[in-house]
Amino acid sequence: MKFCINKIILWLKNGEKRELLFQKNKVNVITGNSDTGKSTILEIIDYCFFGSESGIPDEHIGENVDWYGLNLSMNEKCYTIARGKKKGTRYSNSYYFSGVGVIPDLPNESIGEDELKETIEREFGINDKVVFPYNGKIIKQNTKISFRYFWMFNTQSGDVITHSQTYFDKQHKERYREALPRIFDLATGITTIENLSLAEKIMRLEKEIVKLEKKEKEELAEEEKKDDKLYELIKKAKEFKLIPIQTNSFNEDVANLSLIVKNNKLDLVEFPENDLLEELLKERQEIILKIRKLKSFSGRYRKYKNKLSKDAESLKPIEYLKKYIDNIENSEYKKFLNILENDYYQIKETIKTKMPFEIDIENKLNNLEEQLKNKEEEINKYPKIDFKPISEKERYIAFGEIKAEINKFSEGTLISSGTREKIKEKTKELERAKKSFIPLEESRANTIEALNEYINTYIQSAKDVFGTYSDYKASFDYKDKKLNLRKSKSSECAGHTSSSVDLFRHICLFLGLHEMIMNKDIAYVAPFLILDQPTRPYFNSSKKLNYQESKSNTKDKDDWTKVRRIFLLLDEFIKNVVENDKEMQLIVLEHVSTDAWEDCNYVHLVEEFDGIKNALIPPNIAEIK
Repeated sequence: MKFCINKIILWLKNGEKRELLFQKNKVNVITGNSDTGKSTILEIIDYCFFGSESGIPDEHIGENVDWYGLNLSMNEKCYTIARGKKKGTRYSNSYYFSGVGVIPDLPNESIGEDELKETIEREFGINDKVVFPYNGKIIKQNTKISFRYFWMFNTQSGDVITHSQTYFDKQHKERYREALPRIFDLATGITTIENLSLAEKIMRLEKEIVKLEKKEKEELAEEEKKDDKLYELIKKAKEFKLIPIQTNSFNEDVANLSLIVKNNKLDLVEFPENDLLEELLKERQEIILKIRKLKSFSGRYRKYKNKLSKDAESLKPIEYLKKYIDNIENSEYKKFLNILENDYYQIKETIKTKMPFEIDIENKLNNLEEQLKNKEEEINKYPKIDFKPISEKERYIAFGEIKAEINKFSEGTLISSGTREKIKEKTKELERAKKSFIPLEESRANTIEALNEYINTYIQSAKDVFGTYSDYKASFDYKDKKLNLRKSKSSECAGHTSSSVDLFRHICLFLGLHEMIMNKDIAYVAPFLILDQPTRPYFNSSKKLNYQESKSNTKDKDDWTKVRRIFLLLDEFIKNVVENDKEMQLIVLEHVSTDAWEDCNYVHLVEEFDGIKNALIPPNIAEIK
């Protein structure tokens, strides 16, 4: 993404326009004394970009301004945005917009806030697919992410720039606290909208598959109940000689039953005189006899092994006797003990070893038990045929009862619902999604490692101001979104540091973040950063000091070196940006004299607000009531 503020424009009540000019690929510095409007620059930018809690003071500024505006370049386009002044405590909903960057003599309301937001969000690559991946107390899952949340990467206000624990602005507001961990992965390229969509798709498919599997289980249970009922009806139909008794399969029986119900016609079915049930009973008896024989043999062999176990117990003392065999001189006695010992170990081996025929017996028994179970089911389903004559009345009554039961089955119950096919289809779709999905853990670890390397570049450049921690390395805390310093070759991080070191940790973190984001070409974060008085740790804030005498007003003798190091570090960052053919804009609101950056090549002095001749609102205008 490309982004650059060209001008800040204030349309004053006296009809004049107040303009501040900025440059891209520069450290744009506005410096001067206190109470001259420097920090308000940040508030004006936020206000023009739809801020709802602007800190623009009414005194001197609010009371003298009718419209606040920005002329900016975004992705090779030039825009002018202006917003009307506050009316009492209410923020204005009046917006002026020019898509070609026209700066009017006096803005007029020309666009609604929602329409203007959509235009700006498009430039930030935000559409309806850019949504929060999970819920919070305030933030709802799948709601669109406002580009304003990504603005946390673009500002370091006076409240946080030297904070020891908080590194991002607006963390005192719950919605911004909730938003930061939810947008961080997108902002730093750990994940993409496409990858988040895949993650959501994977979750959805997994839920759908679980639901379908539950449905399939219910269908199978219902199918089983239906089959049991059909077996009963088939059995009854055979008993009343409505369908043939001897068929090849259950499906053939179902077809025969369906046929008589459909045709509503009863032909008398003659059965063969041999009773097939007797044949089934005979087969069952043969299976039972085989089982008994095998179990009998198995029992006898078990008794044989038990007897061997007792023999082994009686021979066990031989192990004790063998310990003293060397002291026995009688060779015949020794020979006898050796024979007993050999018998003892042979018996133990026989007991321990499972013979092949034992395994075969077990397999045969399992197979016969399964055959017996199937035969029992077949017998239970077999009709009890009485070869005595059956009256037509009895047959029609039975037919009517069977037909009524058949009609209870819903139409098409004998046809598969296709649930299994749907499960297969969803499973294949899930496998494809997982194949394309990039696991966040792996991407996150790689990105944090890269971020630490970017940050270390600037820590090394400023190592002289880190004092005790000059040889420490960057260790970004992903969970708390803050920068720790870790001693080289150690897993422990530094504890409490000075406000000066805290300041440089903030600067190095944000310079490293932006360099990484630029190199990844991430659209959501503008290549733009505002720093509000980063030199504050080095001056006595309780006194109103003249910015032109800042060198002599530092707290300690080496603090001026640290002040200069800030600008040298920012200058190095812009140099890296330019050399890598990228674009970036820094705006620094300061309270130091111009010699703080005399050795820098990329600093642009926007204006000096001395409060006498110059300020955000010219002093001669501010004094007019």
